[in-house]
Amino acid sequence: MTRLEELSINFLALDFDCTILSIHTGGRWQGPPGELLPHVRPIFRELIQAAVHKNIQVAIVTYTPQVGMVRTVLEDIVGHDAAERIPIRGNDRSWQYTGSGSKDGKQAHMASAVEEILSHHPGMTFAKNTTLLIDDDPKNIRHALKDGTRAVWLNPDKADNLFKDIVSLV
Repeated sequence: MTRLEELSINFLALDFDCTILSIHTGGRWQGPPGELLPHVRPIFRELIQAAVHKNIQVAIVTYTPQVGMVRTVLEDIVGHDAAERIPIRGNDRSWQYTGSGSKDGKQAHMASAVEEILSHHPGMTFAKNTTLLIDDDPKNIRHALKDGTRAVWLNPDKADNLFKDIVSLV
């Protein structure tokens, strides 16, 4: 967390499937959300809790349409009240981004989440260099970096390297 503070990261955008979770739900998870809890990577449980504690804004940016399931998993990680303050942008048609920024990859998801945060905290400021996207999909990482947003690729087979990768950010 110290490295995120050194880099002035104030917005952490996290993918869900194969990133926070060690599995991919395919957007069609049939079981109860509680069955996903053993698949929450401990590194993300720690990262999300620390970010919330340090007042770093967190958003979940995912392609799953099962936003309610994501919210339930988040509640287990940080509790109901903190989870309610974390915007979730999935492919569920509950949000839209009409701004002029990039709509490639997860860029629109992140921009919409920032708009929601700002609606509750109008004095906050966010920028691409104070944002960090963590995602297992290299295409989303490339889109973010091309757009000037900081991003770290999570290798699903080496998730424990995440903190090392964050420390190496410039």
